[in-house]
Formats: sequence, C-alpha cells, structure tokens
Amino acid sequence: MRKIVLFTLILALLSIAGVNMIAAQDATALEFGQYVEGEITSNDYEFRYTFNGSAGDVVSVEMFPKPGTYDIDGYIFLRDPDGDVVAENDDYGYPLSLVVAELPADGEYTIVATRSGGSTGSSEGTYWLRVSQVEIVEPGSSVEATITSNYDEELPNLFYLKPEASGPVTITFAQEVSELFGSLEVSGWDEYGKVTFANLDNTAKVSAATITLDLEAGEFYVLNVARSFSSYVFDEVESVVTITVE
Repeated sequence: MRKIVLFTLILALLSIAGVNMIAAQDATALEFGQYVEGEITSNDYEFRYTFNGSAGDVVSVEMFPKPGTYDIDGYIFLRDPDGDVVAENDDYGYPLSLVVAELPADGEYTIVATRSGGSTGSSEGTYWLRVSQVEIVEPGSSVEATITSNYDEELPNLFYLKPEASGPVTITFAQEVSELFGSLEVSGWDEYGKVTFANLDNTAKVSAATITLDLEAGEFYVLNVARSFSSYVFDEVESVVTITVE
C-alpha cells in the first residue's frame, strides 16, 4: 500500500515538473527589431514571447497577418516582470494590432499573442510579430518609408511622436508623383482605444502636403505610412515617402 502511495506521489511530482518545464519552454525569446512567425489554429491560439527591458525604455509590439494574407484577427498583451498587463490591443487598425509603452521596471517582459476572442474566437492563420525599441521622431528631423505595390511584401511603416510641450506640431508628407502613391495616418489613444487625428489617403497627384495638429505633451502618437488604398499598380514597384516633423 505504501509503495502504491509513494509511486502515485512520484508520478504527481513528475507531472507538475513536466508542466513547469513545458510552460518555461513555451515562451520564445525575442530580439528587438526581428519578426517572428506563428500560426493560430483552433487548438493553439495563444503564444508567449519574452524580452528583457529596462525602466524608461519605450517599446512597440506589432502583430499582423503574414503579408499577403488577412485571415488572423490578432490580440496582444504586454505583461511586466510581475505579470501585470502594461498594455493590450485588439485592432489598432485592422489587420494590425499594436501597443506602445514605456517600461516601468527592469526585467523580463512577456508578450501574449492570441486572437480576438481568445478561446471563443474563430480566426485562424499565420501571423508575424515584432518587438522594437522606439525611437521618437524629434522636431526638425525627417524619416523615410518605402512603400511597395507587392501585397506579399507589405510591412508596417510606423514612426512615433512624443511632444515635450503641448501645442501645434507640423508634419510634412512628401513623395514623387507616380502610379504608386502613399498615405499618412496620425493617431493616438484615449480610454476607449485608437483615435485618428489626421488621415491623408488619396495622394495621387500630391508631391507634398503639410498638416498641423495640436498635440498633448508626454503622449505617444503614431505616424503610419502605407500604400494608399486608392493606388492600383500591377507592376512590382516601390516608392519612398518622406515625413518631416517641425
């Protein structure tokens, strides 16, 4: 009888150890700026990734369907070293899920990549995910984004503002006029989710355009440069869009 009890206890301990080992192996370590690919199915709909961060670092996490597909409706959580949720997002702008956060402490952070609805969700498919250290676009500087007509190679071109003072910020959009033309969306967050402040889309004959927005100090704003929905090009071409902030 004692042998049976002891054997059962050993099996229970091994089972617990096995679960802990699986949980530890389940998280994939990420490198900043590198995309990873995963697949969400009816049975496997939640994946964990980790990275090391320092207090005060600003990071972004992007999750979207593999380029050329639109199947997965992603949802991401960012958890701090204590397991508390720092930020989460369902649709920042379908099919992109996006969080931007200033890290509160040193340590290992966890990204949970899942789908909208989690276990009750229905979307399935392959996704790409990336964590990046954010570089704020400072006044007086410019950034360049390359857009493409190839749907299978389209990746987000995201840039970030964080004004030091509240007031007007001038943003200039510039491109060469061609069959492939870009768009610019300026957005942020409130307590209900994404807020769009400006959306410059149909730029077919636009070589340059300037917008001025009243922005709040200390808030994060996203500059999203993409191929315009109005741009239909059958040949595979690329074009460069330049964004200048004043």
